[in-house]
Amino acid sequence: MSIHEYGRFLNPVIADVPPSGIRRFFDLANTMKDAISLGVGEPDFRTPYPIRNAAINSLIDGETQYTPNRGLLSLRREIGIYLQGRRK
Repeated sequence: MSIHEYGRFLNPVIADVPPSGIRRFFDLANTMKDAISLGVGEPDFRTPYPIRNAAINSLIDGETQYTPNRGLLSLRREIGIYLQGRRK
């Protein structure tokens, strides 16, 4: 399905909204050979299998809610412990 065909499913008011400036910027950067994307959430490597499997298992277990903006307290604690260990 081409991008233009999506207009069939959108409210005409929404379909007529122009792309944002940041979207145009990322599209332009995408055409440049040596540009490095600093877009959030777009690593330049494949996610390792253990992380993919953990994500799949979380979905299967029904863990589909968003975390708090600050992240999970249990994860923040573990990161703190890890970082303390690296400083020694």
